[in-house]
Amino acid sequence: MGIRKTSKNKLFSFIHTADLHLDSPFIGIYEINQELRESLVNATFEAYDTIIDLCIEKEVAFLLIACDVYDSANKSLYAQLKFIKGLDRLSNAGIQTIIAHGNHDPLNGWSATLNWPEDVHIMSGENIDSIQLEKDEKHVVTIVGTSYPEQNIWTNLAQKFPKRENNEVFTIGLLHCMVGSSTEHDPYAACTMQDLKDLDYDYWALGHIHVPSAINEIDPVVVYSGNPQGRHIKEAGPRGCYLVKVDTKNEISKEFIETDTIRWYVEDISIAGIESEEDLILQIRECIDTILDGADGRSVICRFILTGRGPLHRTLTKEGIIDDILQYLREDENLGSQFVWVERLVNNTSMPIERSILLERKDFVGDIVRIVDEICQDEESLESLKTSLGPLFKSAKGRKVIKDIDEEELMGLVHRAEGLLLDNIMSEVEYEN
Repeated sequence: MGIRKTSKNKLFSFIHTADLHLDSPFIGIYEINQELRESLVNATFEAYDTIIDLCIEKEVAFLLIACDVYDSANKSLYAQLKFIKGLDRLSNAGIQTIIAHGNHDPLNGWSATLNWPEDVHIMSGENIDSIQLEKDEKHVVTIVGTSYPEQNIWTNLAQKFPKRENNEVFTIGLLHCMVGSSTEHDPYAACTMQDLKDLDYDYWALGHIHVPSAINEIDPVVVYSGNPQGRHIKEAGPRGCYLVKVDTKNEISKEFIETDTIRWYVEDISIAGIESEEDLILQIRECIDTILDGADGRSVICRFILTGRGPLHRTLTKEGIIDDILQYLREDENLGSQFVWVERLVNNTSMPIERSILLERKDFVGDIVRIVDEICQDEESLESLKTSLGPLFKSAKGRKVIKDIDEEELMGLVHRAEGLLLDNIMSEVEYEN
């Protein structure tokens, strides 16, 4: 297969993306406001369209998609049609597309009977596949990769890749895997950085980790492009793809390009110095304005973590207060072309007294504070607490009050329980002193 002609100094360029998760649901939103549904469902498709536009605008030679095109093996027909429509645009522009499937979209999943465009290659799931691209009838790049034949692949696929054959040909590895170890991610096709280095490739286009990051900058360049659109609060911050340029000396330059149309934010707001509920709402609104100023026209979904000590703590721990503030903030928001939505307020505030003083007490008050610290500073204790509270979360009433609770919110509940206990035990005099 051939690639388009470029300038004398640039051999070729390509875009590396992964984890599109087309048609993916946004977690923790639908049950709150149905008006957001259309915007959120369209967000992953709009990010994909932006990537297609970039490929054409930047006149790249090819697009690499490192896994998880869809969110599920049973992808919708609509998602498949939209995906192929984008590939059609690339094919018509003379741009190649090379795809490796991962655990969310394995090859054994259901697929509609559709005609694939020319210039699209799907990596095999039976063996390690190889694509050779030429420029001016000269072999200039080899792309080596594989797809998941089924969802759960735990073997080290990188060890099955062939070592680089020609030092003059730019060589790319395309793989869905976990490099190193992490408690936050499932170890699909886990490998080590040394496994990748031993193969002597120039660039590794990886998928699976949704945070964009270059985990090795040279010999080889190893990049997780991240997902092009964040889908929940744990995917806060910019999302996009990488534009990679290779010059005639096989030297690499890369640029991260943002593609998200809706961006998630998590911001801390301290109640220190805030005297009233109205002042707190004003502070949150000012924070929202700052976020919007830096969002470059994007819609935003925000979570605010209330922190610090102050007299407002006692009010915030009262039943219904946080929910009332949240409802009031949401009523002010316009769900137009650029909207802002406050997803949650998490109350992690403390009483207006130094906890270090309470920690030194040898009574029941000191015991409460020490136990809370032990729970919040130990992951196993938090996980054990979450397990113990499991029946509450799963009950009909519990599901209406507590949904999609994460570690941060669980710590907030623990601190709130601490505050309620201490408020009932300690007098106003003790607080003030």
